[in-house]
Amino acid sequence: MTGRRGLRKIGAAAAGATLPVGETPTAAAPRCAAMAVGSLPCESARQAMDFVLRWTPEIPTWPQLSRRSFLENMYVQFGEGFPGAVVEAEEQRFYVTDDPPAEEVADFLEKLEKNDPALFAISPDRAAGIPALESALGRLRERGTLPPFVKGQVTGPVSFGLTVLREDRRGLLFNDTQRELATTLLAAKARWQQDLLRRWAPSSVPVIVFDEPYMAQLGSAFVNVPPDLCYPLLEQCLTALDCLTGIHICGGADWESVIRLPVDLLSFDAADYLDSVITQREAFAAFAAEGGLLAWGAVPNDDRALSLEPEEIGRRLLSGAEALEKTGAISVDEVLSVSFVSPACGTGALSGDVAERCFRLSFETSTWLRTRA
Repeated sequence: MTGRRGLRKIGAAAAGATLPVGETPTAAAPRCAAMAVGSLPCESARQAMDFVLRWTPEIPTWPQLSRRSFLENMYVQFGEGFPGAVVEAEEQRFYVTDDPPAEEVADFLEKLEKNDPALFAISPDRAAGIPALESALGRLRERGTLPPFVKGQVTGPVSFGLTVLREDRRGLLFNDTQRELATTLLAAKARWQQDLLRRWAPSSVPVIVFDEPYMAQLGSAFVNVPPDLCYPLLEQCLTALDCLTGIHICGGADWESVIRLPVDLLSFDAADYLDSVITQREAFAAFAAEGGLLAWGAVPNDDRALSLEPEEIGRRLLSGAEALEKTGAISVDEVLSVSFVSPACGTGALSGDVAERCFRLSFETSTWLRTRA
């Protein structure tokens, strides 16, 4: 395991060590602050940003708006600039040519040599939420009320490589050259976001989370890919950054292997896969004891949210914290100190009412946990 994670990393930055953010970070422990995964069922970026600020004020993120445009699909969104990438918006198809044009490859490599992540910026038509976040943080900065944390997200290299196909219908993950180019591109887009967040919110601690839905199926009949092919890709992305980094997996996973990566935050589905956490509680407890941050996706991102109450969600999260305490490595209070509360996954595919309930439950569960006896 890495020796400096999450809270310890923030502390090192405050002491002038390894995480320069322009100013001394104001963030300390999140103490069960409400957090979003990323996507919202909105078409208006301003409306979505207001929603994020209302329900996740301590760690706002830019909202991904797949209903606004196919270009905001989580794979199309981050595929901009990839050599040979083809977007057919009307057919809602995104793929990469088997043999990308030589000039596109040359341009891509030239940009890499310049080592400037701004060359891999995401255009506003693919992520309208990013300029919306800039405006929101600008207003907060003028009022002197910047949040403790601010979050960005990137599709992870494993899920990107398995989902984005070549013309031969094989995923990019299975082509050595294109796999490396994709991983490098995603790392650059993550670095670009890191730089933006530091500039827009100099007293906030930036967190960049890699979304890896396919890691939940790694090793299954559905994703028969050697783990030793996947983990180095994630490590390459994580080590490209010097801010707080996270991995979101909305399902059961080999968390013990994930935790060996140099990652600061684990975002997981605690609504349906809490058993996966409890089964691997030794690894989770050691991670949290090191200062690692836990984003408990305790709110189910479906219609069940309409009939649940904050106390029910909070008690379920507490049962997970108590399981970690039983290892002897950490107390319940210490677990809660390094925790966030979130929906189990993104809410972009939900109805507006259900999505709002998911966010409201996250916020109200945060309040309940903070005031519990």
